[in-house]
Amino acid sequence: MDTRELEALIAVANAQSFHGAASRLGLTQPAVTRRIQRLEQRIGTSLFDRTTKPLQPTSAGHRALTEARDLLRRLDGFNDTIAGAKNPQGPFRLGLSHGVAPLMAASELRELHQTFPDMSLTIKSGWSSELLPLLRRGEIDAMLSLDGPNGIVGGIQSRDLPTSLQPQTLLDDQIVAIGPKSARHHPTTIAELAKHPMVLMPEGCTFRALGNAWAHKNDVEFTSVLEVSALELQIEMVAAGAGYGIMARRFCMHSSARDRVRILDIPGMNWNMAITLIRRASNGDLCDIIDKVGDIVIKAGAISNPDHAQLLSVS
Repeated sequence: MDTRELEALIAVANAQSFHGAASRLGLTQPAVTRRIQRLEQRIGTSLFDRTTKPLQPTSAGHRALTEARDLLRRLDGFNDTIAGAKNPQGPFRLGLSHGVAPLMAASELRELHQTFPDMSLTIKSGWSSELLPLLRRGEIDAMLSLDGPNGIVGGIQSRDLPTSLQPQTLLDDQIVAIGPKSARHHPTTIAELAKHPMVLMPEGCTFRALGNAWAHKNDVEFTSVLEVSALELQIEMVAAGAGYGIMARRFCMHSSARDRVRILDIPGMNWNMAITLIRRASNGDLCDIIDKVGDIVIKAGAISNPDHAQLLSVS
């Protein structure tokens, strides 16, 4: 198989047009069209739906794209190995769910770059449910996901993950309710908590989903006065007295506002959660850098001062 045809396939999918792909590849549009046609003839099916604008891959096209990206990356790794490259080279695309962002901040990304200086790092942020399809299609190489209880991984049941994806639990934690330490009295039940304004993550977040489940189970509804995607900002707003929140215990302990918030002792509001690293099984050439991502997250998530638990808990 001609790798130039695979490169054309990826370029057309990324540009969503033959003209755009031609510009990216430095070719004429007819040349790109011929490469795609030859590939389609060899495979025996259409790879793009030419009736849509912008151009979209067919179901077979999506499968071909996944294989093409993996094949070209492995070929690059093969060439580097034969050439005796000292360090891994090439692109590495990491999906980062919003809920895991505090554990992969600037210092952690800098450590990753220093360990793999010849790798080109791209971060794609989003909700786990948005990132998982990208991983399945090979548009990212690995993802970090914040997952709830009951075997939920990347927004779906772990048993429903395809065998091409490999999940690895990095950290266990609890999702808890938090409030401003300055408040004289704190709610002690979910019903009491629902009477207060809430600072919550937007819909789609694991924290928000579990909060909704808690409320529904107790026939109450949380009133959101502020929705923020940034976890640190959410904790800061709770500390400032804007409302109460739902957060991972670990993130509270690592927050700069940790001495100004309390973890509330509310029966039934301490569900388990996990931070999960999911990789594609075919990404053998990226094992080292993906393993390093896992090590960095575990180190970043380590609670350096267990005594903070006493500072944060309601006495």
